[in-house]
Amino acid sequence: MVFQKDIDGTQIGPDRYALALALRELAQRLGVSLSRYSVRVPWDRSTLSRYFSGALVPPAEFVEQLIDDGNRETGTGLTPAARDTVRKLHRTALRVTSPHSADLQDLRDKLAEADRESRHLHQEARLLREMVRSAHEHLDEQQARLRQLEQTGVAARLAHRAELEQRATDFDSLRAERDELQETLIRLTAELAEAERRAHEAEERCIRLEQRLDTAEAQVEERVAEAEADVDTDTNTATAEATISPGISVHLGITREAGARLARALDEQVPLPLTEAHLRKVLGRPGIYQLLRGGPSQPKERMYVGKADRSLPRRLDFARLRILGRKYISLDDMYFTYVYIEDDLSAVAPGNLVIKHLQEECGVSLLWNQNGFGINDPGRQRDQAQLKPHHFDVAHPIDLDWALRHDGHRQLLSPRDFAAYIRAELPYAFRHVVEPAQAEEVSLEVPQGPLSADTAFRLLARNLGESWQITALKGHVILYKEQVEYPNALRYYRGENVSDAS
Repeated sequence: MVFQKDIDGTQIGPDRYALALALRELAQRLGVSLSRYSVRVPWDRSTLSRYFSGALVPPAEFVEQLIDDGNRETGTGLTPAARDTVRKLHRTALRVTSPHSADLQDLRDKLAEADRESRHLHQEARLLREMVRSAHEHLDEQQARLRQLEQTGVAARLAHRAELEQRATDFDSLRAERDELQETLIRLTAELAEAERRAHEAEERCIRLEQRLDTAEAQVEERVAEAEADVDTDTNTATAEATISPGISVHLGITREAGARLARALDEQVPLPLTEAHLRKVLGRPGIYQLLRGGPSQPKERMYVGKADRSLPRRLDFARLRILGRKYISLDDMYFTYVYIEDDLSAVAPGNLVIKHLQEECGVSLLWNQNGFGINDPGRQRDQAQLKPHHFDVAHPIDLDWALRHDGHRQLLSPRDFAAYIRAELPYAFRHVVEPAQAEEVSLEVPQGPLSADTAFRLLARNLGESWQITALKGHVILYKEQVEYPNALRYYRGENVSDAS
């Protein structure tokens, strides 16, 4: 790969300079031009050029994809030490450029590592569980054969002495094998208990890190929104490049006029239905977007303006899932438009400029920017928070009649696996910690046919018993070993008892 621009270390600093050199070295493994590579990845040639020149610090996804693409082209994997070195260079450059983004990336890295450890430990526990089951079966077989020999020996006392001696030898051999199997079973059971304990701790760590990341991302959004009123747009000289689908580019000086231009750019696009099919056509790049509400042939009201620091489709899908499975609102009435942004959004904050322009110059209320729509699961510490009457979760509480499936076969699952299944199928958050002791001792029967969220929660609570409580809050669902009342509860599930909150 040939680069037209040299790297000027005096302009970008030593950390970004070191990263740019490492990225260029990795790019040589691809064996293609910059233009050719740009058609393979979700970043255009101009953006790639900025990454390789050090003008921009790329997202972590780009670094990982560049390494993986080079591995495929060369047929040789980058050594773990070399990969770690590139990652450290990226994290260092990111921290110098945007400390908030670096803090979030640190949490993402820790969550990814914890998730790998959790999956490994759960796999180890599954293998040990299978070994324990097999050992039990072999032990039962040995016990049955021993009983058979004992019974046969009683009936054959009149047989030849040689045959009787052979039976005694067989009996002693089987008994020795049985004793050895019992010792193996005791050892495997102890190893399984330890593996389940470690897997449980790893899963809890994942949940804590996931909650910290969700809270940190929400806090960043809140800080940016609160800071918008204090932004001195007249003295901010940062520059950003915005690309309006399907390819028009404008250069923005970060001024009051830039907010108006971006708002016009969002409005000039044809609103797209907020569906998975349309989101798949959006490139995984940073940018801003607006959500619009209204029927296909009706005027559409602006509800929310948001930003995506890393990936527009990922953030838009988060918005889609926030609306899915809610009452008094339909995805059929939701549309979006978007604009790609090349620069670091935490520094440029173009979304704030749009919000400020729409609210102050156009009198647009942007209802969802003020009611907690953009916040994910707020974490355990805020489950007891009292929501305001205009909050999104109050106006559009979760739908407990949501269909997890419309048809299906009868299944036997452990409570842990069933809770994981529910969480994967729900559009809203379901936070739970099911201990190993409850994970495997009982199996619950999932009936054949359709299954709603409410039915699933009733089934899970019934099998866990009254010491556990599933609480359907207005915005998400939680499962803990507790008996606690919550100010924003919709329904409680405790063993056989199901009650709506007063």
